[in-house]
Amino acid sequence: MRFSLPPARLSPLLLAAALAWSIVPAAAAPTPQPLPPPPGDTVLLGRLFDAREGKAVPQGVVVVADGRIRCAGPVRECRWPAGATVHDYGQAMLLPGLIDLHVHARPHYIQAFVPAGVTTVRDANNTLAMIATLRAATGAPRLLASGPALDGIHSALGEATSPPDSQPLDQRMPLTVTGADEAAAAVRALAGAGVDWIKLYEQLPPAALDAAVRSAREAGLPVMADLGLMLTRGLDGAEVDALQAGSAGVSTLEHLSGVALAYQRLGGDPLADTLDEGVLDRIVAAIAASGMSMVPTVGNARQFHDPGALGLDDLPGAARMRPHFEGYWGYLEGALAGERTKARSAADLRLSTALLPRLLAAGVPVGAGSDLPAAPRMLPGAALHQELQALVEAGLSPVQALQAATHVAARILGRDDLGRLEAGAVADILVVDGDPLADILHTRRLRAVWFQGEAVDLEAAWERVVDALEAAARENG
Repeated sequence: MRFSLPPARLSPLLLAAALAWSIVPAAAAPTPQPLPPPPGDTVLLGRLFDAREGKAVPQGVVVVADGRIRCAGPVRECRWPAGATVHDYGQAMLLPGLIDLHVHARPHYIQAFVPAGVTTVRDANNTLAMIATLRAATGAPRLLASGPALDGIHSALGEATSPPDSQPLDQRMPLTVTGADEAAAAVRALAGAGVDWIKLYEQLPPAALDAAVRSAREAGLPVMADLGLMLTRGLDGAEVDALQAGSAGVSTLEHLSGVALAYQRLGGDPLADTLDEGVLDRIVAAIAASGMSMVPTVGNARQFHDPGALGLDDLPGAARMRPHFEGYWGYLEGALAGERTKARSAADLRLSTALLPRLLAAGVPVGAGSDLPAAPRMLPGAALHQELQALVEAGLSPVQALQAATHVAARILGRDDLGRLEAGAVADILVVDGDPLADILHTRRLRAVWFQGEAVDLEAAWERVVDALEAAARENG
């Protein structure tokens, strides 16, 4: 199997919009430190969310220089020069930039993530050429990407109609494979092209999935897997269940996919109104033992079952973006209207709601992902705020939901420089009014966004979003 390599990946451009006023630190002098941090050029004051510990620092500070955090924590523990630019946000809360672990990005809405407070996304299935385009867009978030998914020959993403090496690798999506050798070769080609993750999809045979995971491990790449829901093909053609994926070494399980098939294989009926507690416990124990993380995208399950169940009107950018998505949402809602579809979406939601608190209690890492734009009435960037709401309604505390989109998400990505307000981390910072540790809906009260140490001009950013959406509408007639 031969593949041609795509152009080199492009780094995202920095956003630039200056906010500045200068004051000297308050009269209560900071406690001298034996090894003070280097002088910072920007200081943010406010209540600070310690994502690692899951608690708020009442009088907090973040000192930023050269796009990185030099010091963060209680005001008394950090120093900065008298001439530094200080932004005093009072009782507003400082949060790490949010991370969306499951996105299907497109050029006409890639710019909507940062002004919504989502500074990092993991793209889950795109052509390599599209990824290069997305990364080159002004105002794009930090983008980690899998490239095209690997699937079997009957893929819902589109079946291969020509030999695997007849089209350049950077133009292909998905990569359809028939067995272990082809799967391993496809992973090696993607690794050579510089992808960050490998994605495996619903119709892969067990031998191909195992070979893909082994090849990814040899290349030092983590693996995400979507094994299908009851609503899709999880009980109708998928061969690999969630427990097999965990045993094979899959890093993250998307959508809680494959659990319905595992439940069925353990003797339960996943479509039943009442679930078997013993079977649920066996599934949770096996997943916990495997070390696999979960990206449940439970907001999708909510919206598939009941479009509009998650708040929309108060989302960042909602008033500007909503008119451009109403037609698409209508199409999706029509597709979800059948009785069989309603029954299966209800069963998916019931199973995910039963499993999530158990998985968290068993120590399974749970990260936040929106699966934008798969479900109706979810908006680019803002969909992650809806996912946070859905996670809380599924049994997580607001703090646990915030950790799922910050510290835990960064751990899943293997990035200790993201998802935390700590020295050495990238200076992605949100400023929100209210207290999201008590009410998760307060993450929507965005007051300011800082991306890689630069303040984002939110008005200009939203204007770019609208311009891109309008241009796409004109192009599509």
